[in-house]
Amino acid sequence: MGITYLNRPAVPTAIAPPVAAEPTPEPKKKRGSGHVKPKAPLITLDQPGRLRIANLLALYGRKSPNTLHTWLHLGKIPQPDGYDGKSPYWLTSTIRAHLESSK
Repeated sequence: MGITYLNRPAVPTAIAPPVAAEPTPEPKKKRGSGHVKPKAPLITLDQPGRLRIANLLALYGRKSPNTLHTWLHLGKIPQPDGYDGKSPYWLTSTIRAHLESSK
């Protein structure tokens, strides 16, 4: 007859409460580059209205807002007629006159 030893702890251990699964974090949304994309104006240049950077990109056939800002500082396009907060705008009459004079 053999002796069987059981490996039991000498002191009883406390039963740990079940751990709730941590919620999986939602994947972060991919941030854009912060640049605008060319967008054709919804009005014609004969109508009164305001044009934004995206509209000027479409009118001048450019894809990069950096080019537009460079042209602005070089004087190749007119200065904005005003600002809504930090966003510049140009009046359609200003851009129409500039496009006609540059032909």
